[in-house]
Parts: sequence; C-alpha cells; structure tokens
Amino acid sequence: MRRRGFTLIELLVVVVIIGIVIALLMPAVQFSRASAWRVQCMNNLRQIGLAANAYLAERNVFPMSSTAGAGRGVGHSWLAMILPELDQRPLFNAYNFRLENHAPANRTVVGTTISTYLCPSNPLSTAPLASGRIIRADGSAYPDGSAFARNHYAANWGGGLSAAGQDFAREKGNYRGVMMTVRLVTPRGPTFCVRPQDIRDGLSGTLLAGEKRDGQGWSVGGYGGADFDAAPAPLAADVPALRTLITGSFHSAVANFVYCDGSVRGLKPTLNPKVWYAILTRDGREPVGNDNY
Repeated sequence: MRRRGFTLIELLVVVVIIGIVIALLMPAVQFSRASAWRVQCMNNLRQIGLAANAYLAERNVFPMSSTAGAGRGVGHSWLAMILPELDQRPLFNAYNFRLENHAPANRTVVGTTISTYLCPSNPLSTAPLASGRIIRADGSAYPDGSAFARNHYAANWGGGLSAAGQDFAREKGNYRGVMMTVRLVTPRGPTFCVRPQDIRDGLSGTLLAGEKRDGQGWSVGGYGGADFDAAPAPLAADVPALRTLITGSFHSAVANFVYCDGSVRGLKPTLNPKVWYAILTRDGREPVGNDNY
C-alpha cells in the first residue's frame, strides 16, 4: 500500500492553524514578559531603597540628591553616594568625588553600567551618553570628553523647577522631599540632609525615589539627572522633552516608586493629584491611607 503524503491544501491548513495558535499565544507571552520586567523593576527600586536606608542607618540622614558648593567636585548624584550599600564598593572607591563627574579621572567609573539602575522595560538606548549631551538644570551642557552610563530612577527632592512642576511649586513650594541639594537658601531656610525625624508624614507615607524614563546618567545630580521634578501626575504621556525631568515609565499604565521605609508600590496616572502631592512632601501633615490609592 502506498503512503499518501500531504496535499498542498492540507499543508496550507496546517500552516494557518499554527499561525492562529502563535497569534493567540503571543499576547500571553508578551504579557508574561512585561509582568516579569515590572517585577524586576520593582526589585531594583527595593534594592535602591534598602541601600538608601543602610546609608541612613550609618549616618542618620538620607543622602543629598546632588553635591554642591564652591570649587570642584559638584554635581555628583545620590546614586553615586549609595554605591557601597549596593555592593559596589570597588566602583565607589575608584570614584573621585573631589573632581567633577565628567572629569577624565572619573571617565571609566561614570561610564560603567549598573544593572540595578536600569528598568528592563525601558526601550531607550542604554549606551553611555556623551557628556556634551548632558543638560544641567540651568539648561547648559556638560563639557565634552566623557560619557555617562544611563539610569532610570530618580530621587524625590519635592519641588518644581521646570514648567511641568510649576503647579506643585505653587501648591507646596520647593525642597519638600527627602533628598535635595544642601546648603541652598530657600524661603523655608537653608536646605539640609533629611533625618528620619524630619519626615513628619512618616517613612511609609513619603516617597524616596521613582522611575524616570531618562535620567541621563546615574552619576548626574540634579532634576535633569538623578532627581525628578514634581509634575501633576506620577505617570504622564511620553513626551521626549520631559523624559529627563519628570517621573514616568514604559510599563503599562503604571510607574513604580519606593517609599522611605523601603516599600515599593506602582502608581497609576489617575492617582488623585492631592494624594500625589501629599506623598511627595515630607512634612505636609496630609494623611494618606491605602484607600486613597
């Protein structure tokens, strides 16, 4: 008896069925991958929160968001300061904080990619960004000659300097967060490194840091780098001009944040602005319960 092979029609039917099965499975695969990436992102923030709290336990203050002062060695970020607490002691030891982050002596260090500072859902290039393309808070650019490894997380300094943050500034003022450039004279007095007792709204009710679509570089201090400006919502539509300034993510309708107590929560763009502003301020005495989310 001769064995009959597949006819062309039967082969086409099989191909169509396989195609349908793949089409049905793809959304599930994509959803599973997106969920895994979000979990990894939350784990990154959890590690950052633990590192910041280890820094706090040793010094009784949270790190300043950015180094400032007369002379050299300004503009280093809080993410650079917590490197030892993230098991990055050799990198920290190689970092010369007495020089600017873009100085030739720091070129290798600041160009080193740290996976904990990168969200796996972020599709933007993770290639080091040339120092001449780094934009400071005042709009000026860094000198050429170096390059900065990227970051996707930024500190809550509790203020609004850009146009996107002006509503918060009118409502709450500036320097209301938990990490900020210190020794600046403000209407509330000189800025300082924040202690636990300064966070009168409670560690569990005050944001420490959150996602940012483009932090320009983990060693870059300021709201154009490892800080974020307080926009009216935790997750705004993706606008390239705002990627370096305000919080945002490439997850589906949620951005992740770590609180001062180390807990991590995803916040939606529909969060009540009053609640959002309340958790950005350390001492506004605005009660926020779980039912407010």
